[in-house]
Amino acid sequence: MVGDWFGCELSSVFQPIVIPGTGAITGYEAYLRILGSGERSLSPWTLFSANADDDRLIALDRLARTAHALNFVTSVDRDSLLFLNVHGRLLAAVSGDHGAAFRKVVDALGLAPERIVIETPLAASSQPELLAFVLRNYRNNGFQVAINVDSPMQWQALSSLVPAQFVKIDSARLFIADDWRARLEWLATLRERADIVVTRLERKLDGALPEGVHLQGHAYGLPAQRAAIMRAERHVLDRFAF
Repeated sequence: MVGDWFGCELSSVFQPIVIPGTGAITGYEAYLRILGSGERSLSPWTLFSANADDDRLIALDRLARTAHALNFVTSVDRDSLLFLNVHGRLLAAVSGDHGAAFRKVVDALGLAPERIVIETPLAASSQPELLAFVLRNYRNNGFQVAINVDSPMQWQALSSLVPAQFVKIDSARLFIADDWRARLEWLATLRERADIVVTRLERKLDGALPEGVHLQGHAYGLPAQRAAIMRAERHVLDRFAF
């Protein structure tokens, strides 16, 4: 299924997030693929930057998430999670109830909201009050939430303020010294009931890792389209049949 945004086709690819040791899949993070006029591939940054107006940005962000949700629900036949990124500007652009409009979409698709993990960008973690407000809104609408941090110290400062269920950290920020395993163990002890996801892993990690740690990156699976197990059109018709 693709979404149409003024002649640009929006489609989805999904990257697995796995549990170390077993390789079991916790969920998938959705990424946007865009085909512009003339069959040119566009980066999400290019498309979102071209839509500077807040109302257009909100509409584009919701369209992308709706396309991801529909592609996910028609291609995944088990209770894995779907991680969906929210554009940073949307956090301040929406003054009302974050997640209320998207909850209606999720309900219409028959997708349990607790299977959706709304992920905020790294920049949002430098605004703890706004971040806490946004995350509470999404959780009140039944979604799970994830944040990105640049260090264990940042999560230590945020852990008592923001109700995150997943904390993501780029492996490049974690592996800045040989003591990365100790840093990861420290991060895990700070998790305050939040699971940790180490991202952008280009090589597999050896040895035992702390409980509650998940892994993501090319070493564990490339972003890829998933084959539909049902036709998207049929699923929509079934959901809206009277």
